[in-house]
Amino acid sequence: MNVKVCKNCKRLFKYIYGPEICPDCMKLIPKEEKELQKTETSNLLRPLVTEEEIKFREVKDYIMAHPKATLVQIADANDTTPMKLLEWIREERLEFSDDSKTAWFECESCGAKIKSGRLCNRCKFK
Repeated sequence: MNVKVCKNCKRLFKYIYGPEICPDCMKLIPKEEKELQKTETSNLLRPLVTEEEIKFREVKDYIMAHPKATLVQIADANDTTPMKLLEWIREERLEFSDDSKTAWFECESCGAKIKSGRLCNRCKFK
């Protein structure tokens, strides 16, 4: 489990998965909107956060439709930067495919090859 900074209120919180928004900011979203959140985003969060989440969903949909696309192709098709894609991979929101021979990261602790994040599974649980 990581500690992250909420992209809405800038407070630290324990991050498990999903958008980098703290539980307090998630409570601002009414239950009805939480159900619709997969297709719509909340107006209660900062526009930058919601735009990033919309962009992330577009990228994820594109990857599902084009699984063999490269980072550059994905970035060009979705009007984003390869660095943003790498950031999402480091955050474990996206991961490199098993077919990728050169696009793997190394564990920051032991140097093992990993598909996403910063640490391999062995080092995460130490």
